[in-house]
Amino acid sequence: MNNGEVINADEMINKVFANIKCSDIENGNEVVNAWNETIEKIYNYGPKLVGHTHVVDIKNGTLLVETDHPGWSQILQNNKAFILKGLKMNVEGIEIKNLVTRVKGTEKGLCDDYETYLKKRREQMLEETENDEKELEKRGFKYKNEGGEVPDEVKHLFDGIFEEAKKRENDVDQNK
Repeated sequence: MNNGEVINADEMINKVFANIKCSDIENGNEVVNAWNETIEKIYNYGPKLVGHTHVVDIKNGTLLVETDHPGWSQILQNNKAFILKGLKMNVEGIEIKNLVTRVKGTEKGLCDDYETYLKKRREQMLEETENDEKELEKRGFKYKNEGGEVPDEVKHLFDGIFEEAKKRENDVDQNK
């Protein structure tokens, strides 16, 4: 091993922090403080919610928050309008237009190119749908309706349901 491969700790720390601006740290602290103040005011959940959430990232007006359980994420989503309004009132100079949550341990993050993300997600969903259709076909479900017509078996089922409903309606009318 030569000396060019070894780096001492202070050089490593200086390289890591060289690209971080003080203003970014101050803005981050401002967002975290505003987050805590806003969340504490959520009726019935505030103080508990602060302990189960933390700000992860902010990019392009979207705030990413991590929770330690999906239930806390749901509470945040239910109170999204309140939270965004509170952050808007408490954070100057940073526009936060959206709130996204993830559960601790998941990989979800904020990406720079949302259109690329959407395209990739659509492709994943299409692949999942195709895999589901193949699995259903393996299990004996071979229905594919290319022409948009309702198959005769389904028409027959609906006819039976319709007839049963008519019969019950007539029974009710006769009992009046």
